Amino acid sequence: MTTMTDTIPVVDTDRLRLRAPRLADLPALTDFFASPQSHTVGGPRDDLGSAMSLNATIGHWAVHGFGSWHIADPETDAYLGRTGFIMAPGWEEPELGWAVAQASQGKGIAQEATLAARRYGATHLGLDAVISYIRPSNTRSIALAERLGATLEKTHDHWRGAPCHVFRHPKEAA
Repeated sequence: MTTMTDTIPVVDTDRLRLRAPRLADLPALTDFFASPQSHTVGGPRDDLGSAMSLNATIGHWAVHGFGSWHIADPETDAYLGRTGFIMAPGWEEPELGWAVAQASQGKGIAQEATLAARRYGATHLGLDAVISYIRPSNTRSIALAERLGATLEKTHDHWRGAPCHVFRHPKEAA
């Protein structure tokens, strides 16, 4: 049997921990993918789809050398959401994405975690001045992208079945 030897790095912020997905996250991930908010990030998904998403997140790191972290409370290890980099077939370049559980919204968690992921990506993964794909109807993510300093670069009229804005993040300071 061959085992994966690469590890997913841990990134700590003042209030959060970005870490590898864990099987223990699956119930919270399943709840997220059952919610209406998941529709902007590939949902809804059933139990099997949620498990496949967890596995794909881990596999993305193995295939690409970068990926998404699960956002966790550093004291309880509770799943709060996810952030990080995704590269899918047909995409122009890696995307910086985020999604937080309903109970975690409105607390600055997505902003803090995504800033940490963006910094790590620029410093350690060669991912700087990345993009974020955001549906025009996802006003909360648009507002967050703007708070992160990203600017609207273009809009696709029909990208993966729906209109999509492309926001460009600023380069990280050296």
